[in-house]
Amino acid sequence: MAAALGIWAILAQMLAGGGGAIQRLASPLAVGEQLASYATDGMVADLRSSLAIFVAGWLGGGILAALVGLLLGRVTLLGRMFLPIIEAIRPVSSIAWVPLSIVWFGFGFSSKVFLVGLAVFLVVIVYAVDGCTRIPGELVRTSTMLGMSPMQRFRNLILPGTLSEVLIGFRVGLMAGWGTVIVAELVAADAGLGAHLMAVQRSYDIAAVMATMLCFAIAGFLMTVVFTWVERRLLPWRLEEQR
Repeated sequence: MAAALGIWAILAQMLAGGGGAIQRLASPLAVGEQLASYATDGMVADLRSSLAIFVAGWLGGGILAALVGLLLGRVTLLGRMFLPIIEAIRPVSSIAWVPLSIVWFGFGFSSKVFLVGLAVFLVVIVYAVDGCTRIPGELVRTSTMLGMSPMQRFRNLILPGTLSEVLIGFRVGLMAGWGTVIVAELVAADAGLGAHLMAVQRSYDIAAVMATMLCFAIAGFLMTVVFTWVERRLLPWRLEEQR
């Protein structure tokens, strides 16, 4: 960490002359000062706004993807019909969906949640389908021979077997959704970290831009740490396997 800060400070000094009043790379001290100033003037409100969009989209998109993935993974006909469509949509960037989200939902909260939810959905559904189809057929046949009903097989075999992959998808979707929040807020927002980033960018305040980016990074890191802790509580056997 100290070495990285040292290299950053040296590079900031070397790139100090950005042309006119613009500094191409702010020093760690300048970014720290801007971060401290932002923390006392609007950061909490902006972070709360961004997190509200993220949580709604992440949970909504992830839960829907898990349910649809289970359905497509277990019903072969539906999987053959809809999985190619999903695979065709997945490479489309979140930015490309912005015009449609505005037309469908306007400039408010719903359009941003839609963008985040779509990004998370397209990540989690891959893991849900994969986890569902990875359950060995021998186990399914054995459970049938033992007299388990379809609901019992789903509850005691398919759902636990899929949960591990679904949680991996949720963890990957965590950053996909958080990254999409800034895309949604850059387009149309009057609050949130993305809106603040656009405001300081217009004034060419490089230190403030980097401080806002650092807020995004710290929030994303903390979310990953919290989710990893929750995941270990839900799947303790995975921790034992890693050890």
